[in-house]
Amino acid sequence: MTFLIFILGLIIGSFLNVVIYRLPEGKSIVYPPSHCPDCGHKLSPLELIPVFSYIFLRGKCKSCRTDISIRYPIIELLTGIIFIINYIYLSDLIILAAGLVFSSLMIVLTMIDFDHQILPDKLTLGGLILGLLFSFFRSDITVIYSLAGIIAAGGLLFLIAYLSKGGMGGGDIKMMAMVGSFTGPIVAVSSIFLGAVIALIAHLPRIISGKTGMKTKLPFGPFLALGSLILWFWSEELFDLYINFFI
Repeated sequence: MTFLIFILGLIIGSFLNVVIYRLPEGKSIVYPPSHCPDCGHKLSPLELIPVFSYIFLRGKCKSCRTDISIRYPIIELLTGIIFIINYIYLSDLIILAAGLVFSSLMIVLTMIDFDHQILPDKLTLGGLILGLLFSFFRSDITVIYSLAGIIAAGGLLFLIAYLSKGGMGGGDIKMMAMVGSFTGPIVAVSSIFLGAVIALIAHLPRIISGKTGMKTKLPFGPFLALGSLILWFWSEELFDLYINFFI
């Protein structure tokens, strides 16, 4: 079953690559079929096998021999691994389904924010609705708790954006409201602080060297997504560690 979940993750990861590439450009994620962006060569079924096609083709288009970005198989592998982690930690079928959807959204939002510094409403608001719908059927969260997560996480970032006079983007606010719909208020708000800590650590060398200033615009979404995924899987362990260490 673990192997099948991994294969599912590879397949979904291949689809996520399409979403990451096409959605910010306003293109359909269904049509036209997958093709080489340089020569337009339509990919055959053998060229669409996640990870393995990249290896067999040696990272080049079969038609024009243009290099294929290594990022495609990396995202496929990453999705497969994250799907396995969901399967290991989430035994309930509905919660597992929510976890797979949540994880996929985090991956797509991370890559789009890295590339374009945007967090599309179709993903954040659409994900928020999905998270709320899942709460009707999940055994670990109630609809009220999901709504509280939306209000707490979205409201906190909205307050930060207001006080900082635009220091926080609207996409980040909607993204964390979406996270709240899946996780509830405690994990969602904690994810904001964890994401901020990770972002500070990641950018600290550039801040010290003077390459990054206080007014430099940086994508915050990837760090919020990483913090949210970490707490999606290990919130209880990290909360226990925090309580034992500081209290």
